Amino acid sequence: MKRILSCIICLCIMLGCVLTVTATSIEEIKQQQQQLEQQSAEYEAVLNQKNAEVAEQQEYVDAIVGKVETVTKEIQVSHQKIDALDKEIDDKTAQIKQKNDEIEENMDILRQRIKTIYLAGEVSSLEIILGAKDFSDFLDKVQLVKSVSAHDEQLINDIQAQLEVISKEKEALESDKKELQEEEKNLKEKQDELNVLLEENKETLATLQEESNEALAQLSLTEAQISELDEELQEYYRKQQEALKQQQQQQQQSSSNSSSSSSSGSAPAPVRPNVDPPSGGGYVWPCPGHYNLTSSFDEWRGYVHGALDIADGGIMGATVVAASGGQVVATNTSCPHNWGKSYSCGCGGGYGNYVWINHGNGKETVYAHLTSVAVSTGQSVSAGQYIGTVGSTGHSTGAHLHYETRYNGVKYNPMTEY
Repeated sequence: MKRILSCIICLCIMLGCVLTVTATSIEEIKQQQQQLEQQSAEYEAVLNQKNAEVAEQQEYVDAIVGKVETVTKEIQVSHQKIDALDKEIDDKTAQIKQKNDEIEENMDILRQRIKTIYLAGEVSSLEIILGAKDFSDFLDKVQLVKSVSAHDEQLINDIQAQLEVISKEKEALESDKKELQEEEKNLKEKQDELNVLLEENKETLATLQEESNEALAQLSLTEAQISELDEELQEYYRKQQEALKQQQQQQQQSSSNSSSSSSSGSAPAPVRPNVDPPSGGGYVWPCPGHYNLTSSFDEWRGYVHGALDIADGGIMGATVVAASGGQVVATNTSCPHNWGKSYSCGCGGGYGNYVWINHGNGKETVYAHLTSVAVSTGQSVSAGQYIGTVGSTGHSTGAHLHYETRYNGVKYNPMTEY
């Protein structure tokens, strides 16, 4: 008995020494953890700031790209106008040539008439009239003179008037063409300036993205170090529990008590989501395995939200399925801004990447802020079919599924379908 008691006392003394030394290192580890957590918070702040700057810069770059595309289209329209004016100018040139040909033709006819009269020895209107054989011939010759002088003069005058009109129209067209060419020149200069600006801002965006990646890398490294220290702490506590268990075994001399003391507690009960998974009803749940609601249909935001927001810690990239069979009437896949933001990036009218399905009988569903879309407009889908993955595109503060139901264009509470 004395021997056993001596062993217990020695063990307690040794254990006390071990725990005292270890406790000192534990305090150091905890201090390191606190320092790392502070660094982590600082890196997180830098990362958030850089992400916001990247988002803002990306929005600016997108605006410049849009402006370049608009100016390019304006140049194309200007080209089309110039081509149309060239065609009209060619038409007017052809008309001028035609009128000149008509004048020349009538002048030839007039010359032929005068030549005929001259060859007949009648070189003037008076001589023609005085040379009449009788009164009837006199009248005929007077009419001939009038016909030659009046008809041909009027004909030539008319053609010349038409020629003047066409020439003025041609001058106006050439003036318009000159203005368009000057406009096109200015547009091309503007396009060149925008392209230079775009390249400069792309470089700025690349720098910001690099800084964001560096902050993320530092944050990941810090979190890894925190995790490593946490593992050391857990190892310390595990060894401490084992030492205490051995002490109790020595004191109680009972394996049953040892088994009881070695228990570290039962596993926590699973947290029940605040929305029960649907069982039956009109629609299937659009995000299988994720039932937590962060926003209800009737939440007030200065307006009624009009949809469910489904979200939890692991929802990013989760599967989204069609709530019922139908036809895809609209999709958007162009939004690259897949991160939390307190503003709208403008994509998809704020919905970001989305899928819109018509189920017939006036019913429709909308699935918004997706990372990816797996269906296309016009495609038929069945209930429960995979249509995309959860993301945070558009006006979204974090990863979630915006699930919206409509009847004849009017939003209604999606929970009434379950």
